[in-house]
Amino acid sequence: METILRARDLVLRKGDQPLTFEIVQGLTFVVTNRESGASTLSMALAGRFALRSGTVELNGSSSTRERFKAVALAGVAMIDSLERSVSVRETLRDQVAWAQPFFRRVPRDILGHPLVEPWLEQLNLSEVDPAGAVGDLDPLDRFRLRVALAMISRPTAHLLVVDDPDQLRDLKRRHDLLVDLHALSTHVPVLVNTVNPAVDTVADHVVDLRLPRQPEVAEATA
Repeated sequence: METILRARDLVLRKGDQPLTFEIVQGLTFVVTNRESGASTLSMALAGRFALRSGTVELNGSSSTRERFKAVALAGVAMIDSLERSVSVRETLRDQVAWAQPFFRRVPRDILGHPLVEPWLEQLNLSEVDPAGAVGDLDPLDRFRLRVALAMISRPTAHLLVVDDPDQLRDLKRRHDLLVDLHALSTHVPVLVNTVNPAVDTVADHVVDLRLPRQPEVAEATA
């Protein structure tokens, strides 16, 4: 199976144990300890945080700039938190404005835009009210929207990194999100970074970084 991302002897903070693992096609859960700086790992893999040492390769390239351009990132609050009083329509239009050339008009009927529509369908957001405020969305739909915005910003992404699905406290909502991400992973590989040891079996692969010597890729149990 083709390796999408490979981390070798990765260290993000002084005193951390080096991490070595691989991510392949499909939906992969990366399980970390609660005090391990999981969001920092997500940002580093996505090219948003500098490594202290070690390497991260995406499709054979170790360039941080290449990862920044080719990896979509969702779920890190300091990067993609949503303004609750703004409408869904304006949130999407703003993201499209940044994603396309500045001279291209951003239509008001944003749900049908080619950068938007595919991800709304994949993430079960097609029926969302564009005039409604982001803060009025169900927590699951707010998280889905963050994923959609990440994909709009990187429409040709080679990898999607989703941080901390455990923000959804309701287990049913969390499971529904992961089912959506599994469907999305047939279009782009998806890495989900979680601290929840009760790994949902919807994943194709699990990389457990809590283990003293983790396998690079472990198949999810049925």
